[in-house]
Amino acid sequence: MKLGFFAPVVLFAFAFPAGACTSWLLGPETTGSGMMILHKIVDGRYSPRDADIRTAPNGWRWIRIGGYHGGHSNMALNEKGVAITTNGGDPNVLKHPRGGRLALSCGPLEAVVMRNCATAAEGAEMLKNIARSQLFLDPKDYGFILMVADARRAFVVEIGDGYAEVAEVHGGIHVVANAWRLPGGEEFSNVNLSGIRGNRARELCASGSLRESRVDGKYTVRGCFETSRKIRKGEFDEHYPFVPGDSKSKNMSVEAACFEIDPEFPAYLSCAYTSVGPQRHTVYLPISMAVRQLPEKIRDGRWAKMAYAHQAAFGPEHNDLPKLSELEDKFLAEFAAARDRARKMLREGRKDEAVKLLNECFDRQYAEADKLMTSLYAAAEKSNAPSD
Repeated sequence: MKLGFFAPVVLFAFAFPAGACTSWLLGPETTGSGMMILHKIVDGRYSPRDADIRTAPNGWRWIRIGGYHGGHSNMALNEKGVAITTNGGDPNVLKHPRGGRLALSCGPLEAVVMRNCATAAEGAEMLKNIARSQLFLDPKDYGFILMVADARRAFVVEIGDGYAEVAEVHGGIHVVANAWRLPGGEEFSNVNLSGIRGNRARELCASGSLRESRVDGKYTVRGCFETSRKIRKGEFDEHYPFVPGDSKSKNMSVEAACFEIDPEFPAYLSCAYTSVGPQRHTVYLPISMAVRQLPEKIRDGRWAKMAYAHQAAFGPEHNDLPKLSELEDKFLAEFAAARDRARKMLREGRKDEAVKLLNECFDRQYAEADKLMTSLYAAAEKSNAPSD
């Protein structure tokens, strides 16, 4: 594989919090929609969160969800139907000198896959070659776990400085936290026992919750939302995904996304159900690949700030979660209907009408979500205001 496009790249000081995120992959044969689902929960220090839709130099559009250091991504989806997530992996034993190296860290690494890979297999191969060629380097000497999926195939890629292993997930479900699992990394890993136990517990709790949420034996987007919001506690049998931190803590849940990849028209009907902000304090908003651009309030971070304010005012156990869930259920039904109509239009060659329909659906749903979030933010501000 040619790697010439790395020539002008320098090392980005992009640090990803290890011992944090939870992600899972649900094969299309296991889901109610029959589509591949890839879900990611981002945990880390309190920081600005945002999302936007970008266009690569080759014309490909992709949804970037993240916010670290000026617009890097933590998860992303492109118009070819390739989705990617990144989790911190094992702390590494440094093997190679740093001096004078041109290298990528994880934020820009996702963007390279989004701009250049039309299939999950291409993405996995690219990541493997980048890492083994020492073109990847984390400033804090951590390895990473990336999952790359399209509508039909999915891969887990574990990388470190000069190291990479790849495994295809041939079916079923796969949950990852922040510890490597593929054979081959033992020479590079410096993980301790407590790290392994905590991460395995989190994976087991997430997979158990996902199984409990199935409908007629099938996994659903709704079930992903519910699992992502289960609160993590200290006990290993309650190591659920959501971290109830605050702005002063080293670790807290800060955003999430659930990618549902359409096998027929990925450039229009694939969807990123996105929580920009802590997922117990904001709405999962359906964003199809047909959406032209996200509202400024999401792009500039104000949307996430409203969720942060709600979390600060009311904490993880609050009375507004039913309002969020009720609106999401409405959105899921509306979006499913709009996607069915758009599919018929696309099959008939009416692309412009399908795009218009999906954008109108998004605009309506965003307006409703913004109305609810604004009201919750006002209540949070009132709660935080000093009393007379």
